Amino acid sequence: MGLLSLILNISGIQLIRGKWLFLIAGYNTMTENEKKHYNGDTLGKLVGSYLLVVSLVCLFSKVLPLNFQLIIIVISTIFILLLSTISTKGKV
Repeated sequence: MGLLSLILNISGIQLIRGKWLFLIAGYNTMTENEKKHYNGDTLGKLVGSYLLVVSLVCLFSKVLPLNFQLIIIVISTIFILLLSTISTKGKV
């Protein structure tokens, strides 16, 4: 779990910095014209933040009960989905 947490942590930090956007499914296959409709930096920050939450859950999986882990994942997923909906502001 430590290695997985490290990989997710590095990927999350790079996405928050606006790098490694090719890791986002579907974004890397878009044409440049299609990418103009999306804010890549905001998308990277949202996905990167989610990866950091998941990496923390993986890191502390030995000490957190399974129910608490699932609650954290579900709440963070709903939060990220709401933020992504709000950040698009009807552009998509």
